[in-house]
Amino acid sequence: MNLKHKVSSLLAAGLLAASGAAQAGPISQWASSVVGFSSQWGGSWAATQALNAPDRMTYGDIAGAWAPNGREVGQQWISVGFTEAVYSTGALIREVSGNGFVYQVDVIDTLGNLHQVWSGADTSPANQVFDFTLGWAETSFMVQGLKVYIDTNRNPREYEEIDAIQLTGNRTPSQAQDVPEPASLGLLGLGLAGLAAVRRKRR
Repeated sequence: MNLKHKVSSLLAAGLLAASGAAQAGPISQWASSVVGFSSQWGGSWAATQALNAPDRMTYGDIAGAWAPNGREVGQQWISVGFTEAVYSTGALIREVSGNGFVYQVDVIDTLGNLHQVWSGADTSPANQVFDFTLGWAETSFMVQGLKVYIDTNRNPREYEEIDAIQLTGNRTPSQAQDVPEPASLGLLGLGLAGLAAVRRKRR
């Protein structure tokens, strides 16, 4: 392989590695599996109805969302998994009936351990489909699932229902997110230096 081809290879490798590091950034994904649940109504209100992208656009007790096995059955929960583990930064929970019922969210690490990341008042407005969005400081560990806790006693006149759950996060820790690895920078530098040498030789 002549010098020109070697330089081209080094430059291409450096650009590819640097590009890969730069693209290892934020990702949002919908739940892809059910890890567990406290109860479910079943059928068209089963826990699996909380998977994938939202498909319920109408508010009320309508088929196509997860609902516990009754009204006023106390505190309930659902755990879901995601295709890609990330350093999590937040979540979105689509509420389609009985809004305002979420009181706690835990993340699930790659070993299956729970870590509470949020608790408080759910301020979702009533009588409309609403995406309850939460954010927290980026986790120092990779997250592969979420556990959402709900209070079914909050509104005795409605069923509490979730249509979809989304996890947001980063593929790499945010402080290194947009900075190419040293090895990538080294390859890129060698390629550029070689290119300069080739040009000098031609002159």
